[in-house]
Amino acid sequence: MKSETKAKPPAKQASWQWAGVDSPWTLAEKALGRLGRIYLWGPPGVGKSFLAAKAAPNRFQLTLSDDHTVQELMGHYVPDGTVFRWHEGPVCQAFREGCPLVLNEIGRASAAVQDFLLGVLDSHDVARITLPSGAHLRPSPGFSVIATSNSPPDELEAALRSRFEAEIHVGRPHPDLCALLEAELPGLGEALDDSFNDPERALDPRRLLSFAGLRRANLPAREAACLAFGERAPDVIAALSARGLKL
Repeated sequence: MKSETKAKPPAKQASWQWAGVDSPWTLAEKALGRLGRIYLWGPPGVGKSFLAAKAAPNRFQLTLSDDHTVQELMGHYVPDGTVFRWHEGPVCQAFREGCPLVLNEIGRASAAVQDFLLGVLDSHDVARITLPSGAHLRPSPGFSVIATSNSPPDELEAALRSRFEAEIHVGRPHPDLCALLEAELPGLGEALDDSFNDPERALDPRRLLSFAGLRRANLPAREAACLAFGERAPDVIAALSARGLKL
């Protein structure tokens, strides 16, 4: 009696595929033009901060860590002779001026900073910052927040996560990044994008840019690869050569 082979279930569609757009980057660009609080996450170097910079050239931008204090973000008094003057922090400046605020690595912020951001990330009708003077600062029109992270949103504290209007996973390099590499060396951008079919073997986009820059500076391919990729250099060169790239 022949054993029956069970058919594999069809691969689950990503939400952006279900929505009928060509990539999550397209979805992200549409969100940036329409929503005020967006969480953008994905592997390092794929272009999250690049997209934020492209969408908001007049932005205030911070890369957060657990060393940042609320006072650095909000503002604090500094001595000026015999008096103390208020020095406004970047979050309050963005609030007051109605500028986009880009918060890179928001998940690395301290608990105190994340608590402070709860009020910053509220909807415009209720968002406010209470200054040490007791005055209340409300967001001006044009204020928005773009948060980026290498980590998924479920690592955020629930109250902070709920304040974002959209969560967008960008798991592959931005098309403009691939195009840049393609211009540097035909086939290199395609090789980068294809490498993300296997996340465990994906090439680091920043290292690939470094490699391309070293080759442009006329460093031999093997030396450039050693500097850019370290111990992975022989495997990377072999993989690129197998694709027919003229290194």
